[in-house]
Amino acid sequence: MATPFADIRRAANDETMDRSVQWYVRAVRNYARGINTFQEAQQSDLGKEARQLEIGKMYMFTYDPKTKADLPYYDTVPLVIITEPLPGGFSGINLHYLAPTLRANLLDKIYPVTDVTDKSTLRAAWSFVSNFSRFPEVRKSVKKYLLPHITGKLIEVDPLNWKSAIFLPVQNFVGASDRTVYRETMEKPQRKRRMSMGVG
Repeated sequence: MATPFADIRRAANDETMDRSVQWYVRAVRNYARGINTFQEAQQSDLGKEARQLEIGKMYMFTYDPKTKADLPYYDTVPLVIITEPLPGGFSGINLHYLAPTLRANLLDKIYPVTDVTDKSTLRAAWSFVSNFSRFPEVRKSVKKYLLPHITGKLIEVDPLNWKSAIFLPVQNFVGASDRTVYRETMEKPQRKRRMSMGVG
């Protein structure tokens, strides 16, 4: 098994290094440049096979939306932080709908206040992140996912790899370019109305 994320963690633990967003972008390009698909991520040390789903954990998986014919676009390889359990599935923030710098900004806002371990969770409960004035990134990036439409195993991303995982270029949007998705995700709604989550 390839271990690029262990290499990134070792480099990040060097206190002489700048561990900014730009540092992690460069580190992922240098150490994990061979990870561009879900299958390649599965064969790395990104995380482990998920045995159960938990609010505040980050997961990567492949997905075939039930209503894809009605969607303007969708991501077949979501990177999701679960926010709420739902009948037959869950809702979660798909970080791929955000530009990489906004992913990092949101992660900083919900990062654990204590030292991160392999048991840590993000502060991502829906009751917390549904405050869109504080978390504008969440409004259009939160989606519903149905368990029967997850095609294969889920990777539970190791919390020690969260800051690297958000920069992996594994997203696969059908129906629109990444740039279009990023722009439309952060567009402000024209008028106030009750928020509804898209599927997938």
